[in-house]
Amino acid sequence: MMNLRLLGRTTRTAIAACALVLCANSASATEKFVYATYFSDVYSASKTDLWFMAEIEKRSGGEIKFEKFWNQSLVKGAELFPALRSGAADVVNGAPSGYNVREYPLANVLLPLTSQKADAVALAWNKLYAENAAFRNEFESKGAKVLYAGPWAENSIWSRKPLVKADDYKGIRIRAVPPIADAYSALGSTPVALTWPDGLEGLQRGVVDAMTGPFDSTVLGGAHEVGKFGADGGAFGIYAMAVVAISLDRYKKLSEKHRKIIDEVSAEALKMSLKFNDESVGGVVDKLCGMKDKLSISITSPEEFEKVRKVAVAPLQEAWLKRVKTETKADGRAMLDQFLGYVREFEMSSTYVPGFERYFQKCGKS
Repeated sequence: MMNLRLLGRTTRTAIAACALVLCANSASATEKFVYATYFSDVYSASKTDLWFMAEIEKRSGGEIKFEKFWNQSLVKGAELFPALRSGAADVVNGAPSGYNVREYPLANVLLPLTSQKADAVALAWNKLYAENAAFRNEFESKGAKVLYAGPWAENSIWSRKPLVKADDYKGIRIRAVPPIADAYSALGSTPVALTWPDGLEGLQRGVVDAMTGPFDSTVLGGAHEVGKFGADGGAFGIYAMAVVAISLDRYKKLSEKHRKIIDEVSAEALKMSLKFNDESVGGVVDKLCGMKDKLSISITSPEEFEKVRKVAVAPLQEAWLKRVKTETKADGRAMLDQFLGYVREFEMSSTYVPGFERYFQKCGKS
């Protein structure tokens, strides 16, 4: 009897121990990620990231969860990518080409006047990251693994006075971050490197005379309500990517199952970013059409565009190439040619129509 009772106690103990192990394994299988960005949840990039996180949570059966911090509520824009290495964040959406210029010289391969086609630029940027080891290493050597980079729409500007000719930009203070800031500096403006939320506030308070940013984002942020003069800002085109990255160290520690889910959803997120960007631009066009009588909108003429090109294409490319040669071991010329080759390749099948072009097609002249 004593042996049977002992056996019973031993069995119950073993079962309890197994239950504890199973619970521990279940708990350890749950991964919680801290997501952070510098903008709010109303933009096309926000919608892509919301889809991305929801899809991962769904496909993982709830084993992966995200805690979201929007609008610089965790860290400032310039601190997002460093936060991946420090552990302050696990996944971020940031713009190292604009906010971390010193640490990410190669990220500025996307220069002003590269293209007006958002889909072509996004596909080219992601292809460069996948196929150019030096470009990829600039991120991964700093503890950041890029999951996908979606496009911001082409550059636009909202100001307190008309900005139609190249000479109109001389002497004005513009909220702009690199590399677009370098183009406006070449035109004689004084760029002020404010973060996105601070730039919107700066325009409202008169700290800057004009606010530059992606076509849809400037309107969603309310820039058109302060600066009633809208323009394509010299037709500089796409100049920034919404780069989503995960801590490389955290990614490597994930199970193969979880890495596979993240990789698959990331590949699909690039396509979703093109969709959300296109829809956002279309929605903003409709909004501007409804305010047509209150706004003055213009685009750069062919004559003025040539003036802009003379000061903003070759000089900025040469400056970037010089910087790459001085600060990195990469072949800048080969990388730039590779990237531009990809852009031209994807432009041939592009379906994207820039925002102000859509505006005039749908609404007519202001």
